[in-house]
Amino acid sequence: MIAIMAANTVERILIVFTTMFVLAGSAPAALALDKSEVKERWHTSFDLYLSAQEAYDMKAANPEDVLLIDVRTRAEIQFVGFADIADANIPIKIFSDEWKLKQDGVHGSYRKLHNFDFVQAVDNLIASKNKDKRVAIIVMCASGSRSPLAADELYAADYRRVYFQVEGFEGIKAKQGPDQGKRVVNGWKNRGLAWSYRLPDEKMYFNFAPSGQP
Repeated sequence: MIAIMAANTVERILIVFTTMFVLAGSAPAALALDKSEVKERWHTSFDLYLSAQEAYDMKAANPEDVLLIDVRTRAEIQFVGFADIADANIPIKIFSDEWKLKQDGVHGSYRKLHNFDFVQAVDNLIASKNKDKRVAIIVMCASGSRSPLAADELYAADYRRVYFQVEGFEGIKAKQGPDQGKRVVNGWKNRGLAWSYRLPDEKMYFNFAPSGQP
């Protein structure tokens, strides 16, 4: 029966089985979303995906053995909020002063530049927790576009288990209705999971940045 299963299905079963038993006393594998439920452009090298509720449940059940990293910018956590049980804010991208005009020629946004210190900052975080690269990590951004980048960088750096929280902190934009274009679909905040505007000093990026950035 296994012989006739698709290769990607076998691979996923092996990943889940391995993450359940790889370390004695480590966090058990989460009951994760199937890859088919995730946009192809958001697929990661780990193929480990969680909804906001699954991410919360996994972290809450194993607070010492699961690390939840918010990879949004410092401005976002300041003005949009921060998950209470997150372990750290380590941005995968940082806002610049460069303005990027959208295709409509009217609207735009400030360009985000890649944070080349990201992996080293995560290394510093796990060292501060007395963990190693086998620790289970969940990465979360605003809505899903940056977390796959973070997961793949950690994969290249030999991390073993990185889950992508696919709905992000703010959720997905509504495609129709009175809230069209607003992030009101799913996500950490829309699910009613614990968050606040209070930013704990010990969880801020300057604690982990190699260059000690403020």
